[in-house]
Amino acid sequence: MKKKWTWWSVVLLTAYCLLPTGRSWAAYSSEAGVKAEIEILKERLGKLESQLANQEAAKAGAEPGHAVVQLPSGFHGVQMSGFVDTSYTYNMNEPETNVNTLRVFDTRANSVMLNNAELVIEKPVSSESPVGFRTDLDFGTDAEVLGTVTGGLGNNSATSNDELEVQQAFVEYLAPVGNGLDVKVGKFVTMHGAEVIESKDNWNISRSFLFGYAIPFTHTGVRATYPVTERFSTTLGVNNGWDVVDDNNQAKTIELGMAATPMDGVSLGGTYMVGAEQAGDNSRQRSLLDLVLGYQPIEPLQLKLNYDYGWEDDGAAYANNAVWQGLAGYARYALSDRAALAVRGEFFNDADGVRTAYTSGINGITDNNLRLYEFTLTGEYKLHEHLTGRLEYRHDKADSKIFRSDDQGQRSYQDTIALEFIAPF
Repeated sequence: MKKKWTWWSVVLLTAYCLLPTGRSWAAYSSEAGVKAEIEILKERLGKLESQLANQEAAKAGAEPGHAVVQLPSGFHGVQMSGFVDTSYTYNMNEPETNVNTLRVFDTRANSVMLNNAELVIEKPVSSESPVGFRTDLDFGTDAEVLGTVTGGLGNNSATSNDELEVQQAFVEYLAPVGNGLDVKVGKFVTMHGAEVIESKDNWNISRSFLFGYAIPFTHTGVRATYPVTERFSTTLGVNNGWDVVDDNNQAKTIELGMAATPMDGVSLGGTYMVGAEQAGDNSRQRSLLDLVLGYQPIEPLQLKLNYDYGWEDDGAAYANNAVWQGLAGYARYALSDRAALAVRGEFFNDADGVRTAYTSGINGITDNNLRLYEFTLTGEYKLHEHLTGRLEYRHDKADSKIFRSDDQGQRSYQDTIALEFIAPF
């Protein structure tokens, strides 16, 4: 009898232990109790699924500062980022037209400008996720410049009134060839130059003459980049031309590029483009050679040097070949984690006036050869993690009186002071 009582005791004790504590037999024998336990299990399952989704999104390569958009179709890793850029520029010449002469993006004098409110949506490629895309939507006065279709002339005398522009829109595929062949198809920014369209990624508020007049902004076509080694890569592309989406002739433009880091702290980029750019003409070739050298001798100091040389068959007036070239030097010193100081000096020679749309006949000038010089000093301070302020002084000088002034006349120089605030997100 004693053994029988012990066996039933074990059964009852085991059943009690298998049930959650704090619950009565009556609760588990009722339908309401079963439903309550099912709801608890559903809640736990939902939390587990959410944790797994976040882990998968992190594995897809989300970068710091980018929001990750969860998509139901498995496209985890889509990133969203952007910024808002506003500025005010005071022109000491006080031109009655309120236009800063030969400026590209900071065109409006004595006026507050919404330069750019940019939204970027992208899915970066990787060996685990080889298919991606990117779109850059720009809103503001920068978009007016980018929306101008002038066959590559980046002058501010012809701008679009549309303040919304698709700066980039391309699909991307990382082909499993060797070290990985990266192929882009669509519209993308140029490889040329030491500066970029987004002011937040430059060292100065204003853009150089070289960026505005020596090189194109964007291209539409196909571009393939291959990393030969960890320190050297090459690029080959075929596109419709300079700053055009729809081709203006039947010819195509070829782009070649290389990027190298021969040693730590040193970078070298070289690009070359050639193709017919004149509307309705497939034979007259335009070529451009662009070289960029970067050097960081010590941690807080960065240096850059940019040289451009371009020419075009019968591109100038009277069927002459057009030639332009220039050199720009940059330096940036980080005073602290928040403050930095940058300087830029450059020379640009538009020998035939084709890039700046400069013509003779102004003040009795008998040729179109225009020489431009500029010096820029920019101070930067990070007011907040998501707010940066800049203050800039710039002096422009030309060998001719081309800069507008308050008396509707023209001067050989132009001085401006600019204040800028950038809020990235």
